[in-house]
Amino acid sequence: MRGGGALVAVAALLVLLLVAGVHLTTSYDQYSRYNVQWNGTSSFFTLLEEKGVHEIRDPVDLTGYDNATLLVIAPSGPPDPERVAAWRAFLARNNTIILFDDFGAGDAALRALGASIRILPGPVVSVDREYSTPAAVTAYPVENASLLLNVSAVLFDRPAALEGGDPLLQTSFLSWVDADGNTTIDGDEVIGRSTVCAREKVAGGELIVIGDPGLFLNSMAGTGKDNRQFVGNLLTLRPVLLVDQGWSRTATAGPVPGAVRWVKERPIFQIGIAALFIFAAACYSRKWNGK
Repeated sequence: MRGGGALVAVAALLVLLLVAGVHLTTSYDQYSRYNVQWNGTSSFFTLLEEKGVHEIRDPVDLTGYDNATLLVIAPSGPPDPERVAAWRAFLARNNTIILFDDFGAGDAALRALGASIRILPGPVVSVDREYSTPAAVTAYPVENASLLLNVSAVLFDRPAALEGGDPLLQTSFLSWVDADGNTTIDGDEVIGRSTVCAREKVAGGELIVIGDPGLFLNSMAGTGKDNRQFVGNLLTLRPVLLVDQGWSRTATAGPVPGAVRWVKERPIFQIGIAALFIFAAACYSRKWNGK
């Protein structure tokens, strides 16, 4: 009886530890890859891992990559000169950078790179939509490109409008930049098409800008007629796939997820922790059997 009670207690303790572990290793920051809620990107990063993505945590890590695509999602803070120089060198080797941002630091990065594309203030809303909210904006291809292969429409969530570069995706004529945020066309707002995806040649490489990092949120998974195809095209644009984790809000993690990531990146430390647990279990088993 005492042995059975001990097993039940141990099992209950393990369940509590598991629940606590899941809670502590989850982030609630928007765009965080460790956030499993609607506003996180955990599902997308699971897909990236399946695709064998290479994570770039330091600008110097870009050295040596050729024929590669670098994804920069929801950048955090203005880019430092070292990062801008690394990006220009990366582009000079005929690589591609795809920047996903709306109203963050993405525009500052474009200016630093000397690009002509600009991210305009104010979200695009539309009467032409698949869902009841005007924020669900549908954009359509305006140019034949491998990025748009088998894509007839892409659903965005309050994207930013772009100017400059060569447009790839534009909204319908029943759209406008909602400067005052009331989702109603008024004041100086003008109805018409808005570009939400554009590209241009920069420093010898290709720069693609998409005005909606929310494309990869968990809540967007499975939405839109051709969103899955569009994302698949993004990930297979070049043979090598990279994702920025040194200047992206997707890398945001609390202290516990950060510590877990630190351990995962150090196999020797993992072996040491495993050995410690095995030793503790052996000591406990010896003590229990001694009774």
